[in-house]
Amino acid sequence: MSSLKETVSAAELAGQRFYLNVSSRFSGLQGGGRFGRNTGNSLEFVDHREYQPGDDVRHIDWNAMARSDRLTVKLFREEVSPHLDLLVDASLSMQLDGSRKREALYAMTAILRTAAINAGYTVSAWIVKDRCRRVEPASLPIHDWPGNDCDFSGNIGQTLVSFPPALRPAGVRVLISDLFWKEEPQAVLRQLSNNAALLVIVQLLAETDILPPLSGNVRILDCESGEAVEVVAEEGLLREYQANFTRHQEYWKRSCTRAGAVFTRCVAGSFLHEMVPEELLKNEILMARSR
Repeated sequence: MSSLKETVSAAELAGQRFYLNVSSRFSGLQGGGRFGRNTGNSLEFVDHREYQPGDDVRHIDWNAMARSDRLTVKLFREEVSPHLDLLVDASLSMQLDGSRKREALYAMTAILRTAAINAGYTVSAWIVKDRCRRVEPASLPIHDWPGNDCDFSGNIGQTLVSFPPALRPAGVRVLISDLFWKEEPQAVLRQLSNNAALLVIVQLLAETDILPPLSGNVRILDCESGEAVEVVAEEGLLREYQANFTRHQEYWKRSCTRAGAVFTRCVAGSFLHEMVPEELLKNEILMARSR
């Protein structure tokens, strides 16, 4: 199995194929995108309005006045320096035994960080455990990040609500997590989307999260709470698990839609095989760079 350093290096190379979309089409999602909501002095023209005393005369549209005999001014949108905040779930479930989930977590992080830099973004990364700890310096290699061992046994949803990170206003924010924690999605999304240009949720799963290989008498251990239960794994139990899993995922999808966030899903094994974040490309969060 590849080491984390090798996997991250491969992901950074793969990330050179992409850039993080800075299109102002995102402005309709959270009232921001690359551009702010206020008028300002950037080069993006927005609209006209009638001249009012005190307006900057440099913005008067003299061509429009010649056509209509009305004194109007051009409005421009205030440009915001693009910034990405990456929030990484470092709880125990992201280091699931027998899976490559942790490798995929940091490979996805590497691709997003590289794609953001390709697009001219500044990037901050946060390891989420009992607190949201910012990675310093920002350029530190991912395999050297302190606290990247995914050993937190608590509820990172509660962390995000109770001890939120100091996120950059009007920035793009991406949370990478399996979302396997007890906290209402609305509370987390409300916190993360506050004053954001765009919020993206990447649900990262192992294959066994989706379809557990259970049969016969098994002992199920919650790796984060330490609780264990003895069960007989028969067809009805698996159906119940899959129904609950689907209900949880659909709840997050609906909550993201209501919050104006983008929900995407990634399966660790298939993602690591190709190093292509397909749903992020499908939603145009990432774009392919021209050769």
